[in-house]
Formats: sequence, C-alpha cells, structure tokens
Amino acid sequence: MRRAVLALVIAAWCPSFLVAEQDDRLLAGPIERLTSETRDLALACGRSGPECAVQRYELCREGSAHYAVRLITPFSRVAEAAFDSLQTGKPLGRMGPATVNRWGIALSVAPSERSESAAAIKSVEIQRGQVLIQPTRSTVGPLTTEAADGSARQLARGFFVFPASAFEPTSDITIVLAGSSGKESCTISQEHLRDLQ
Repeated sequence: MRRAVLALVIAAWCPSFLVAEQDDRLLAGPIERLTSETRDLALACGRSGPECAVQRYELCREGSAHYAVRLITPFSRVAEAAFDSLQTGKPLGRMGPATVNRWGIALSVAPSERSESAAAIKSVEIQRGQVLIQPTRSTVGPLTTEAADGSARQLARGFFVFPASAFEPTSDITIVLAGSSGKESCTISQEHLRDLQ
C-alpha cells in the first residue's frame, strides 16, 4: 500500500519525467522496437525488393512537388540496408536491434529530385485531430540539388525524430511541412499506418 501511495506522489510531482520516458520507448503497434525475429522479417523484406523495403515508406508522393518525405523506422532501416546491400554487394553493416532502436522513428525530408518546384525544408509537425505533435529532435542542413534542366540549386533537407505514438494507427495523421515554398500538408491514412513496421 505504501509503495502505491509513493508511486502516486512521484507521478504527481514528476509528470514531465513520466512523459519523457513514454516518448523514448516505442509503443506496441505496427511500428515497434526491432527484435531478432522482426529483424529477420526486415531482412526478408529488403531482399524482396524496393516495394517492401523502400516505396511503402515514401509518404506524401501524391501531394508534394516540393519535397520527398520518407518514414524511417527500425524495421525500414534494416529492410533498406538489406536492399542496398543486395544491389551494391557491400556488407550490411551494424544493423542489429540495439543500434537501430536507439535511432528511433523519424521523417526524412529532402527537396524533390529533379523538380523545378523543389524547396528547402525548415520544419515538420504532425497533426492528429486538433493536436500538433512537435519533433523531439531535428536536424536541418544544406543540400545542393540538380533541377530538371541540369542547373544546381542550394536547398536544405531535414531529419525529424518523433515519438512512436505519433504514428500509431488509431486515426489518420497529417504531416505539415514548412519551408521555402511556404506550408503544405499531406494526410496519411489509418490504413497506411497499419501497413508500416
């Protein structure tokens, strides 16, 4: 009984600690921590081709002429590395569960390839209903791109880490992209989220 009361007192005084701990772990659902079993599935996915390893993680393809958006998960990291290894003949590298789980879940946003409309990303948010979810970490850096006419442009790409709960398939989500082209968004359906690991 005393332990239960003590736990309630700690929870009342330290809500930010409890939230931070929840955000650091990957929640149960289609997107979850990589295990040795799911790593084997990711390797098989990578060997099966780009449809499984790469294309299903490309988001906002229909809605943006400015950006290429990819969801990066522990599973997709291993699947893409296995696919690349198969294509190049290079070794897979350090892609064990402990390593890839530590990197978390992120959106990688780059300027659209060979597009006159390509833009430099500045920030990304995820909207779920009326709630806007901010990345827990983000990195934005310069990138030189080639336009369709062959000219070079200096733009920016970014890597935005989110809590796993942002991608739980309990409802549709909207990815809000802000950059040199202004703001735009695309919706990822609950069904698509269920299909992602």
